[in-house]
Amino acid sequence: MKNYNFLSNKKFAFIIAAVIIVAGIISFIALGFNMGVDFTGGSKITLQLEDRADNAAVDEIEQIVKDEVGEANFVSTIRSTAKNKTVIVTIKSVKSFDNKVRDIVSELYKVDTNDLEKVTTADSTGKEYAYFTFDSAEKPDEKTLSDRLNALGYGEEVFRSVSTNKDTVTLNFYSTSVEEQLVSKINEKYPVHNEDISTISRNRAAAQTKTALIAAAVAIVLMFVYIAFRFKQFASGFSSVICLFFNLFVMFTFYAIFRWELTLDIIPACLTILGYSINATIVIFDRIRENYKADKTSFDTAADSGVHSTMLRSINTTITTLITITLVYILGVESIKAFALPLIIGIIAGLFSSVFLSAPLWSVLRSKKKDAEVTGKAVKQAD
Repeated sequence: MKNYNFLSNKKFAFIIAAVIIVAGIISFIALGFNMGVDFTGGSKITLQLEDRADNAAVDEIEQIVKDEVGEANFVSTIRSTAKNKTVIVTIKSVKSFDNKVRDIVSELYKVDTNDLEKVTTADSTGKEYAYFTFDSAEKPDEKTLSDRLNALGYGEEVFRSVSTNKDTVTLNFYSTSVEEQLVSKINEKYPVHNEDISTISRNRAAAQTKTALIAAAVAIVLMFVYIAFRFKQFASGFSSVICLFFNLFVMFTFYAIFRWELTLDIIPACLTILGYSINATIVIFDRIRENYKADKTSFDTAADSGVHSTMLRSINTTITTLITITLVYILGVESIKAFALPLIIGIIAGLFSSVFLSAPLWSVLRSKKKDAEVTGKAVKQAD
């Protein structure tokens, strides 16, 4: 590409970028994002099975999950790796077991669910149980209450006892969770050696989403200020920010098209992409500034020369980084892969934007600013 003029042929780079942007917008509207429980709230259940889980087992476990929590609340069921016994089940936030009990008690005893505060303890076997104590004049049939509660337990006894002292009712029942019940159901078909359940509430998920957006916005604004201050031009700062947005846009386009799950790991990945991309852009802008200082005849000539002189460095840096990140993705565990995958996409997008877009964008914005200044001076002279 020694004879390729990046500035004269900038329309080709802009067309490619425009096609990617249109494809991304269409995918965002038509497909949306596969938001993980980190952002929507829900539970991730990691099951260590006694036997190796083949494709048929994973499919059957997925169907069990859908039957129990509903297809709308199902997110994914995957194997951790191809050769082990670990299956990861992810579901959205569903009504908790205790809230289901509250609904039954509220219906039968005519009490407000907000008045039912659960107290949890354990029996001699270590099995957890709980009780509600509340005031009610209603005296429903004990068998009806027992049947309704036991129906929540997938064949296990949930109801323990109920007693009445004047108008005070004490209901005792075995406490569990939807996630634990789901594990129990899967265990009937595929014995579970060990399980790990992590749950994120909707409020916490919303807070994490807000934090992610604020972190990305602050990073971009600070980078814009730094670039504009360093190169003493608004055009340079704005063009670099456009490139940063483009890199993140490409990454999210891939996530939308391929329905990859967005997890909390996307936040540090985005910030890493921003930092890596801006570094490549600064190197190119610095060389352009040096070339233009040496020869002020043509900014486009200085810019094209600057891109050519730094292109080999950009390619070599990208390749060496990609080798490392790709190996991390291939050999890493699921949490590491969730961080490495967006980095791979963002780094490749960063190479394209820094080499093909950054300098042409700077040139276009710079020329538009000059045209505006000339127009302003002409208007003043006419006045």
